[in-house]
Amino acid sequence: MAPTTELAQQVGRVVRALSGAGLRVRCAVMTGGQSEADRRSKTMRTQCELLDGGVDVLVATPGRLLSHLEKGSLSLQHTAALVMDEVDVLAGGEVSYAEHIAPLRAAAGPGLRCVLVSATLPQHTFDELQELFMGLGAAFGPGLHRTATGCVEELVDCSGGDEISLESGTARKLEAMMQALDRVRSPRTLVFCNKIETCRVVENALKRRSDSYQVMAYHEAIREEARAASLQTWLSAPSPSQPPMVLVCTDRTSRGIDSMWCEHVVLFEFPRDPSEYVRRVGRTARGAGGRGVVTVLVLGKQVALAKDILARNKAGAPVHRVPRLFNE
Repeated sequence: MAPTTELAQQVGRVVRALSGAGLRVRCAVMTGGQSEADRRSKTMRTQCELLDGGVDVLVATPGRLLSHLEKGSLSLQHTAALVMDEVDVLAGGEVSYAEHIAPLRAAAGPGLRCVLVSATLPQHTFDELQELFMGLGAAFGPGLHRTATGCVEELVDCSGGDEISLESGTARKLEAMMQALDRVRSPRTLVFCNKIETCRVVENALKRRSDSYQVMAYHEAIREEARAASLQTWLSAPSPSQPPMVLVCTDRTSRGIDSMWCEHVVLFEFPRDPSEYVRRVGRTARGAGGRGVVTVLVLGKQVALAKDILARNKAGAPVHRVPRLFNE
């Protein structure tokens, strides 16, 4: 179970790659979110047919998983394990974690094993999980709340200037972003914004000011089909004749995007949560020996916070405290 369509699709790709390498399993990925009633109906019918034929590994978003349980098209009686990815996101959504997990536990057999996975885990979320799963064991890896060792972070203070305003600050950020893109020249770059409106400003500026990049956007205001097409293009292997690609996005892509060609991440807007910083930065320098550059553009009060986070990363310290068990 994964909180977003993007992450569910990434997990599905990994399972299929393992299957192709010799671990033969039947895998299905099931998500909702289709915008048109007719398409939703067709997608549901197709998914029901797949389930009727049986699968070894099912990857699904919470809403679609519960929809199939309620419809009776999915049985968990013979399910050996329920893996919940990005469990901190599942626990922090509009639906409480207990509401997510109760119907799944009720539908499963007595031998169900629950595995909770996350790269970031605040203490309050961990406390909630310990109450729901009595006797929960914890295995915290050395990378929890830390950035990858091959990641080079650079801070650009865009404050100051003769004019102090939102417009002038944005203009300075756009200029700094262009300079960073030209300097790094990564085959694939992600530019993160906090809001859809900012994504549009950045996308339009990039298209106006440079024909050296192929610019695409990925956020909730774009139709699902267009989003999927942009992501598929961005994830494809680069060719010598192809210009570098820049994907301008919200935090929707801070989970579920895995590309070995993404060597540059730009934080056009500083994230609201330190955990989100770890997730955004984690889109580059992926895998063993992975390398990448993160350009952090900040203004005013954000400068001190960003400096503190980068200093902790440089020292190898977690961005925020690693949670503790109740009995520790």
